[in-house]
Amino acid sequence: MRRRSTILSLPGIVLLIFLLSGLGLTLLWQGGLAFSPGDLSAVNRQPIKLGGYNSHAEFESQCHLCHQPLVSMQNELCLSCHIDVSDQIRTKADSHGNLENVKRCAECHSDHRGRDFDPRLGSLENLDHALFGFSLIWHQVDYALSPMDCFGCHTDDDHFRASIQSCAECHADHDVSFMAVHLREFGDGCLDCHDGKDTMVRFDHANARFSLTGFHLEVGCADCHVDGQFENLPSDCASCHSEPAVHLGSFDQDCSNCHNSRSWRPAKFEGKDFDHLNQTEFSLEKHGADFAGSPLTCTSCHASNLHEFTTATCISCHAQNEAGFVDLHRAEYGDNCLECHDGIDRMRDFTHADYFLLDGRHVEISCQDCHVGNLYKDTPDKCSACHLEPVIHAGYFGLKCEYCHLTSDWYPAQLISHKFPIDHGGKGQIECQVCHMDTYDKYSCYGCHEHRMVEITDKHFEIGITSQDLPACIDCHADGRDMEINLKEN
Repeated sequence: MRRRSTILSLPGIVLLIFLLSGLGLTLLWQGGLAFSPGDLSAVNRQPIKLGGYNSHAEFESQCHLCHQPLVSMQNELCLSCHIDVSDQIRTKADSHGNLENVKRCAECHSDHRGRDFDPRLGSLENLDHALFGFSLIWHQVDYALSPMDCFGCHTDDDHFRASIQSCAECHADHDVSFMAVHLREFGDGCLDCHDGKDTMVRFDHANARFSLTGFHLEVGCADCHVDGQFENLPSDCASCHSEPAVHLGSFDQDCSNCHNSRSWRPAKFEGKDFDHLNQTEFSLEKHGADFAGSPLTCTSCHASNLHEFTTATCISCHAQNEAGFVDLHRAEYGDNCLECHDGIDRMRDFTHADYFLLDGRHVEISCQDCHVGNLYKDTPDKCSACHLEPVIHAGYFGLKCEYCHLTSDWYPAQLISHKFPIDHGGKGQIECQVCHMDTYDKYSCYGCHEHRMVEITDKHFEIGITSQDLPACIDCHADGRDMEINLKEN
């Protein structure tokens, strides 16, 4: 006898109907909770409601709010409540604005992991923090070597932004003096410079838009980066350096055509080093402004061409302010202003004694006798430039006339040193020409003494003096006396 199927039996069919009815009622009553893999999170770090709910747990039985298969993508349902995240994605701002595949919410924010699970922290398990412009490579532990958690830096629960105050406080706890200076010089925009690796530790300004050379290396960072500004700063010279009044409007604004960062002076003009005092021998120290107080520029004196200059410009300018003085000055000294004036001005307190002392007969000489044609520069101060050397001692005493002569009287000369007594003979000082008949480098005693050569030669020969040595009288008679007398006295 064949056995009948239990399932197809009346009791089996009744039981199946009962189970299916129970399951249907359960699904109808619980709204899909029977298929839930776990409890939804009850964590809410934001003190606001989204879609009328404080947490996911409050709509746990309404699965359709997050799951509508074949009707809507899950991320669209997420963003319908999380409007702030939708705005971040749309504007590419804050945390969600920088992520790839940002619309696949569930890949980062899972749920059904219990009431205490925080979906936001769950997203951090596999997050690459460097995607947000800041690496955590140097922020795993704090200075006490304690592990750092997200909320040590992200104190803004609304947008999960980093708190710059947290940076300052943490680093100040480690080195308060350094942070005080750092904040004063660069401000509190930490992320403008630091990316956590740390970019600024290896920062080379030469790779930036403005290379630091010369004196710019000595300038403090905060002198250019005022209030911690590092972006969109001007790189032209005029933004930091005011144009000198002396060439205001005479040149273009590209200072590098003439100046360099190693030294402002000397400037280069047409490819050559230029310094107005060194190259023109005229300083601009006292020519910064005219008599009315208006700035003098290059074109004030070099009207038509920077290479050309005429003293008529000096005369015209000064005559407008002091015409009477200028007329007398020109009449006495002429129009060659630069012969005396160098712009500092060296002739203002001029004393002739500083250049050449005028005394004795020089006082009676007119200026024009020495400064012919009103030429004052490089006037010689040697006697020989005005006075011819006397033939009688030409080439013998040199050109230091003042060693023997005075400006009060040229004659008689005064010898500083004379080995032979010039009062020889007991009749007072004798004239130079008595012994020095032709030139002062030669002498003869025969102008007074006997010169019968035979007798003189024989007499001196007896004591070993030859005829060749005979003319050198003072070699033996240095004091003008007879050697026999000297020998007797000694």
